[in-house]
Amino acid sequence: MTVWDEVRSLIEARDIAGLGNRLAGLDDAERREVARELPGHLKLVRRARNLWEGQGDWAEPMRVAGAGSLGGAAAVAAWLNRRDLVLFPWDAPGDTEALIKVISAREPQWQADLVARLTLRIRDGESPGAPLVMTLLRRTGVTPPQHDPLVVAWLGVTPSASRLREDPLLDALLPRIFEAQGVGRALLDERSSPLSETSWLGVLTVLSGEGRVSRGMLLDGCVSRFLRGGDAQDLRFFARLHELLEPSPAETESRARDYLRLLPVAPGPVAELSLKHLRRLDHLDPADVTEALEGLLFRAEGGLVRTGLTWIDQIVRQAPERADELAPALATALGHGAHAVQERAVRLAVKHARHLTPLGAETLRAALATLPPDLGRQLAGAVGGEAGPEEEPEAFTPPELTAPEPPGPLPALPASVAEFTNTAWFSTWQSVESWLASFARFATEDRETLRTALGRQTRHAPNVYRKDKWYEVSDWFTAMAAELVTPGAEPDGGGADMKEAREFRNVLSIAGEFAAVVTRGFLREFGREVPATAMRGFLREVPAAMTRGSVREVGGRGPAPRRAAPDRLPDASRVSVPHRFLLRRCAEVLAALKEDRLPSTLLATPTHDTGHLDPAEFLTRLEAVEATGAEPMPADFQQALLRLPRTTDPEIVARAARLTSEAGRRAARWLADGPADPETSVYWKYHENGRTNSFGEREPGGDFQGSMIAQLRVEPTGLAFVDELLGEASGERWGKHGGHMDWWPAFLPSHRDAVAAHYVPHLTHSWEQPMVQPAYVEMLAAADGPAGDATALLLAFFLARQHPDEGVRLLLRMAARGDLPVVALGRQLALLTTRTEAKLSHATAGLEQAARQGAHWEVWAVIRAALPHLLPKAGERPATGVTDLVVLGAAVAQWAGARGEIPEVTAVAGRKSSSLFARECRRLRDLLVRP
Repeated sequence: MTVWDEVRSLIEARDIAGLGNRLAGLDDAERREVARELPGHLKLVRRARNLWEGQGDWAEPMRVAGAGSLGGAAAVAAWLNRRDLVLFPWDAPGDTEALIKVISAREPQWQADLVARLTLRIRDGESPGAPLVMTLLRRTGVTPPQHDPLVVAWLGVTPSASRLREDPLLDALLPRIFEAQGVGRALLDERSSPLSETSWLGVLTVLSGEGRVSRGMLLDGCVSRFLRGGDAQDLRFFARLHELLEPSPAETESRARDYLRLLPVAPGPVAELSLKHLRRLDHLDPADVTEALEGLLFRAEGGLVRTGLTWIDQIVRQAPERADELAPALATALGHGAHAVQERAVRLAVKHARHLTPLGAETLRAALATLPPDLGRQLAGAVGGEAGPEEEPEAFTPPELTAPEPPGPLPALPASVAEFTNTAWFSTWQSVESWLASFARFATEDRETLRTALGRQTRHAPNVYRKDKWYEVSDWFTAMAAELVTPGAEPDGGGADMKEAREFRNVLSIAGEFAAVVTRGFLREFGREVPATAMRGFLREVPAAMTRGSVREVGGRGPAPRRAAPDRLPDASRVSVPHRFLLRRCAEVLAALKEDRLPSTLLATPTHDTGHLDPAEFLTRLEAVEATGAEPMPADFQQALLRLPRTTDPEIVARAARLTSEAGRRAARWLADGPADPETSVYWKYHENGRTNSFGEREPGGDFQGSMIAQLRVEPTGLAFVDELLGEASGERWGKHGGHMDWWPAFLPSHRDAVAAHYVPHLTHSWEQPMVQPAYVEMLAAADGPAGDATALLLAFFLARQHPDEGVRLLLRMAARGDLPVVALGRQLALLTTRTEAKLSHATAGLEQAARQGAHWEVWAVIRAALPHLLPKAGERPATGVTDLVVLGAAVAQWAGARGEIPEVTAVAGRKSSSLFARECRRLRDLLVRP
């Protein structure tokens, strides 16, 4: 048996330990023999591998074989990093000891070369080769190469003081953590309170206290890392380490110049700790301090600047003669963007004005132009000069709102069969209504011509009949055409969908196989090895079990044909209510065609582009039906009622009262009493920690995701389909829910808030359904009926988008008609921006646009309704964007000449605060209570 035969047998047996022992004893000639055969064997192993075995099961023996036989260090490094031999992240390496054994059998110089090459292959802290490199470095004593990802990988292992004390890499790699890129991000989540014994902060604190790690090296490293720059996240770990070391005054003084250099430019937390330690020192160079303060007080962070002002106060109290020297720094603070900082700087200037020379006073007078008039007057009283003039309110002349165009008529129906068949259908609700009306007319008045014209359009009928349920209007139209051309064309009981059953089985089988692979990976990732025999059985069973489950769902022991229900109408749980009502109307026409009772005129065909139906035209159609002694089709009749306007001329009402049929009497009552109006409401809920809760019952305590459900309720009318449309709003979005949403306003043109309630579940984005589009809501803006919380929520949603132009257009249209629900809009806008990711700043920008285009009265009413829900309680800070809304509210209230106290605004205005928010609340309060 040759050496290669022995090695191959050990590879095939997966005997990694035996393989390592055999390879370690090879001479150069034997290594060359194995190296010559190894690439070809790798191809055979890859082709013969079991799909369900782990990567390490077959790759680890090949990795050991290559490391023990290939000649050059470069070749071994390339072999161990081959894409097909790299272990998965969840595969705990089982070949490390064998690799160490065969590599240790080589010459020291070769080992050092290999370690250097493997080190440079590490890309980040999770590189698969990092554990092997760390072990080699510790075993061989090779000096670690300069490579930042190596340092990050070393830090990636959970530390302990006992292990690090003896770690040969500690002295070489620890100083590099202050230089290597990526360390700050890798240790970003380290916490200093509570301090963990298994964190790097905890371990370094212990080792520095013992003297195992130099305290001076750690402090120097932190300061040097601060000086290298970076954002707050990059420096967070080093700032926490620095504070845990608690530098003494002597340690701070020796590094004082570096801390001073950090004050103007370092991220806030670093500048803050530098300032804290510097203020404890008594012997700083005055020139250095002055220069540092000038840079510090130029910063944007109000907290840091206020601390710097306190330092100036301390210095001047101890050495009044330095007042002139510090005047430029104080003048910088006077020009700060935060009012609270300016106020503090003015108080400090007034306090120490007596210590200033004329030159110092002149320095401060130059800052008068940057101060608000009230603060400017205080400073001018102390140092001289004149404060800036009071700001004049913006002159605003509101434009007139543009009245929307009145509804227009629908295009005339096709006059002939030829015109009917040459028109494109199904794309809009108008075309669908025209198709239904034209089909009914020509099917009764010119059936033979229509049958001939539709003959070529029935070729898709067999595909339609194979479906259990018809969700698309085009399926129903195809079935109508096929029934007209070939009466009785639809097979009894429908068809079988074998292909769907097979596809369902295949999908679940693949899902089971994927679950098996992922499960194996997770088991190994968390250190739970599974015997090979047990895993092989598991891998066979999971796909089979899931497939058996799918078969039972599809129909028993195997994928048997599923008989379609005689009713092709989808179940109520599968589609949205308005969508199902549309399909019901189609089903009604098809059934009437089959039973030879299809009327030539449909009652529900609208006359206006809003979906409305002229009452006189409706009565003419109903009178014609009554004259024949027939009863109208229920869905067609009820759709017609829902399309009538909300008010009717008395002459039309009197004419309707003369009808004698049951449908006629119902129509007369509807016209006389007006439509039934549902009660609409929006119910807010949130998801937190895997649970669903209601706002009001229990407020969220942490991160949550808010959502909303609309509710409809109507007093029963005795009309089943009307009650369904006005009394039930589905909260579902899955499957076919949300179909034909752009058509829904035309089904209920006099009940816009009901349509809005049906839209609410589809407002937020879903990967399987589109969102509600602005064009849909624009139809609601042109519709009639009360506008409540549901309509207000739709408007708020589009106002709070990043580009609120659509929301502005909708608001202006409803404001021009006098239909804008201002109180509900203000409330829903506040709830939407506090309970979801919608941005109040976007809504504020949209409201300002609308106010400047003539809707200032309406915008003020919206803001007035929103503020009580947005203003913070005592002790709380205003949420992002609230201050800007108050600023806009004050401006719009002035434009509108608004009066009337808002108690919540008055309460905030009375609090002791000089923040911009509090000042703007006071300004708004004063505007509202002025005579």
